[in-house]
Order: sequence, then structure tokens, then C-alpha cells
Amino acid sequence: MLFKNQYTMLKKANDLSAGTLTADDRLYLENLCRGLNILTWNCYEIERIRKDLIEIAARCELEGRTLQQEVGGDTERFLLELAPDLPRGTPLDDVCTWYPFWMLVEAVLYLLLGLAAGGGEANLFHVLTGPLRFMVWLLIWAWFQRAALKLRIRYGPPAQMACYALMLLVFVGTCLFPVKISQQLPGTIPFAGAALYHFAWAVGCQIWQTVHYNRCAARRPWQ
Repeated sequence: MLFKNQYTMLKKANDLSAGTLTADDRLYLENLCRGLNILTWNCYEIERIRKDLIEIAARCELEGRTLQQEVGGDTERFLLELAPDLPRGTPLDDVCTWYPFWMLVEAVLYLLLGLAAGGGEANLFHVLTGPLRFMVWLLIWAWFQRAALKLRIRYGPPAQMACYALMLLVFVGTCLFPVKISQQLPGTIPFAGAALYHFAWAVGCQIWQTVHYNRCAARRPWQ
């Protein structure tokens, strides 16, 4: 993370606390959090729930039980029971969480390409639409993950796997279509310019993360 904020501080505190749990409880906690990522965009809320689950797991360990036993064993149904009370948020919640890191990676890659090529240029359309295509992929992933969870509960694992197969086809389509368009548009941008463009996205999204999640913490504090 480029800047410290209420979300990053909560996540760091949770990571330290989770390290004191047994291996089984840590694994089950990770499974629950992956499920929560399917149900809400708001990563700050996920960390708030994770904090509560860590405290429940620690108490259960003192009583000789596991977190899974406390939940009841049926992870999917437990998650769907939580869903109505979760703030759903918007894709901007997810964007401000994932973009700072990935846009910074993109910036470094373009910078390295420029150094390796002694300059060089990239397709302008491909560069400018990169962050937007990433947002589309996040939306597709989230929608299909939520649909697959409900299908698994209602119809079993085969229906869930069919949903994942369809998701893969949609992902491939969203990757190939922009490439076809970019081949027809001749505009270019220097690799150094592409690196600066993605670095600006990284910084801007990190600033948005700090502002947004600090506001979330003011409304629903974790401390």
C-alpha cells in the first residue's frame, strides 16, 4: 500500500491476530473471507467481519472448539445468511483496493519495456483502456462468483463448475475484443508515457482508497 489508512491498519492488525490461531482455524477463516469477497465490494467491511471472526475463533480455541464448529460447518449457507446485512458497496470499493498495486505493476512493466527497447511505443487505445478493461474483468468475476455460489447451494458443484466455464469464455471474449479494436487504431504512446499514465492511476486510486475507507471507518469504526 502506498499510504497508511484505516483499512490498511485494520488489515495489518487482523493479519497479526490471525497468526495466533491454529492452522485449521486460519484455513477456515481464509475460506470465509474468500466467500465474503464474493458478497460485497467493500473490503473494509470484510476486514471488520474478519476481526470479529478472529475473536470468535480465539474464544472457541479456549473452549476446545473450532471456528468451523461454531459456524455450523455449512460455509455457503452461513455466507448467504450474512449477505442481507452486508453493505454491498460499489465497484469503486474494489477498484480502490486492487488498482493501486496492479496499476503500479503495469507502470513498472511499461518502464522496463521502454528501457529494454531503448524507447519504443505502445498502442494508445490499448494503454488508455487498460484500467477500464481491468474494471470490466473485476465486474465479471464478481457477478459470476456470486452466481456460482448460489448455484452450488441450489444445484450442487456441477452447476457451479458450469458457471465457472461460462465465466472463462466471457473473460476470453473481453480479452480478444479490445485487441481486435486496437489493431485497427494506429495511435501510439511512448512506453515512458504509458508508465506515467498507469502510475497516475495507481496514486489516484490509492488516494481514493484512503479517503473512502477512512470515511467508512468514521461511520463504522473498528477500534
